[in-house]
Amino acid sequence: MSKARHIPIRQCIACRERRPKRELLRIVLTEAGPILDPTGRKPGRGAYVCPDKPECWAEKKLRRFAGARARELSQALQIVLGRVDSQASQVGKPST
Repeated sequence: MSKARHIPIRQCIACRERRPKRELLRIVLTEAGPILDPTGRKPGRGAYVCPDKPECWAEKKLRRFAGARARELSQALQIVLGRVDSQASQVGKPST
């Protein structure tokens, strides 16, 4: 008779959706700034974000966790997860 394994559930800080821990990306706040922790093992205060929902990477939604460093965290998420929004890609292009 096999026992069912416990699956840890965590909540995204942006959309408040509850999902299994493995489906979310952990972020750790340090004195140097926020660090992305894909392993989930770094020490420090951590929070979770949905890696597949770009709306969860918005600066405004990350303020609950990161405070003044929310912009830095939002930009890092967009770069690391490979989905830079259209505004950032148009920086430096002349407007018509």
